[in-house]
Amino acid sequence: MGYRVSQVAQIKYGEFGAYVKTVRKLEAIYRERGWASMRIIVPTAGPNNEIVVELEYPDLATFERENKAFYADEEAFAAFRAGAEFVVAGSARTEIYEDVPGELGNG
Repeated sequence: MGYRVSQVAQIKYGEFGAYVKTVRKLEAIYRERGWASMRIIVPTAGPNNEIVVELEYPDLATFERENKAFYADEEAFAAFRAGAEFVVAGSARTEIYEDVPGELGNG
């Protein structure tokens, strides 16, 4: 079973490019640490200036281990916090989805 973590936020108008730069820096840090790879996506239609950063984990234990390491890593957390100034206050949320379990997932 796998888990997808989606971090969704609306970015202030005029700041989208600057925000993406901060996410790319964080993405590089994740890659250096061997943590989950990121996928950065935007809606084709829907809320303007929304961005979604997706990470996939094989299990919750891996998510928890990497999340704990992230919060303990000063460089990674500083890169994450650097993006806060570009986010519309109150718009950020984290969602976690899992594969459909057992026989239900077999079509």
